[in-house]
Amino acid sequence: MLKEDASTFDFWFNNNEFDEHDQFGSNYYVNTFYKDIVFNLDIPKEGYIVVAGTARGVSFDLLCEKYGRDRCIGFDLFNPSNHSNIRIKNCYELGEKDNIPIAFAHNDIGSMVHTPDLKIHTHKWFINNAVPGGIILGNNNLNRAKFKFQDIMSENNFTNYQFVDLPNNLTKNLPYSRIEGYMYSRKNEST
Repeated sequence: MLKEDASTFDFWFNNNEFDEHDQFGSNYYVNTFYKDIVFNLDIPKEGYIVVAGTARGVSFDLLCEKYGRDRCIGFDLFNPSNHSNIRIKNCYELGEKDNIPIAFAHNDIGSMVHTPDLKIHTHKWFINNAVPGGIILGNNNLNRAKFKFQDIMSENNFTNYQFVDLPNNLTKNLPYSRIEGYMYSRKNEST
């Protein structure tokens, strides 16, 4: 279950705790993730581009512009921007009935501080839906809940790429605190 306070609109959109994230606006670090890192990855041509935790839809819209709106699906409890590609959904409810082929996914739902179980559940759903060569972007093992994301990805036939190991030209616009805690994982072509 979501913590009571973490399931309200005000918690996510009227909370000064998220000022450091520009309230998920144009200076949110995820915008840099997408422009500098994701846009330089070889993402499979088949499958959807999926974001769990679209917030205000600013970062998500960058993906829509780059990969096409017909390919992009976002999930969140709220859709304050009324973005046509964002589906209002509690990601705890993601299951087999929601399965789709995923070429790229970003697990930006909630946080490891406020909603670790939700984040883990969503990650597992992404794992089960990734196409061969598909990429999942998310936390590594340095997360606050100490969940072993690197291990679960390896156990499910993914190769992990730590942001700290990426070429400097891909990470130069990010603070080290964001680089050290993130990775992307690519599903291996063979099973």
